[in-house]
Amino acid sequence: MAKKKKPAGNTPQAASKTSKVIVWIVLAIVLLVAALVLINSYTGSSSDEAKEINYENQPVLGDENAPVKIVEFGDYKCIHCQNFHDSNFPVIDQELIQTGKASFYFMNMPIINQQSNEAAHFAEAVYQVLGDDVFWDFHDALYEEDLNTAFSEELFMDKLRNIVSTEEAEEVLHVYQEDGAEDAVESDKETAADLDVEGTPTIFVNGKLFEGEDMNDLIEMVNKETQGAN
Repeated sequence: MAKKKKPAGNTPQAASKTSKVIVWIVLAIVLLVAALVLINSYTGSSSDEAKEINYENQPVLGDENAPVKIVEFGDYKCIHCQNFHDSNFPVIDQELIQTGKASFYFMNMPIINQQSNEAAHFAEAVYQVLGDDVFWDFHDALYEEDLNTAFSEELFMDKLRNIVSTEEAEEVLHVYQEDGAEDAVESDKETAADLDVEGTPTIFVNGKLFEGEDMNDLIEMVNKETQGAN
């Protein structure tokens, strides 16, 4: 009588072979993941990729053709933005803007309260009517104000009259009261949302989020971008 054959897939030898195959598959997956990590470390992670930012019709300091564009998303009622303006911006101006390495843009992200929104609209009206130079003077004047002071139309006008004539200030007031700056502020908000901006101040350098700790880190980032542009 012929001997019955044992099922091929039900032996200790077959089980051992199956285990080895599984081990090799797992090892291959681990090696593949490791290779992808190494490749990513050399090519740059997705968080380092520059995002598209539309700089047209935005207030700017410095040469618009500078190799690096710095953008601040800010709120005029934000104490951290005020501190940035007082302590950090002078360094940016001296080391980066005045040297021609970078141009500096400000975009509105009014998130603190309704007064933040009103200040953003009035500042945009100033820019629309009177241009860059007056905008930045007014911008500085707002950040010099005590944040405990209530922002109002009267306060905005008082500050603006210290910079320009009453007639020019009235032109700005008309645009502000007619919501002529609405589209500009909403555009800034949309840009902030597209870039996943969550707080103020937030800084971008050539479309890349700045995540450093101090001005030395920012200067280093700008210098790298400058070198990359050459």
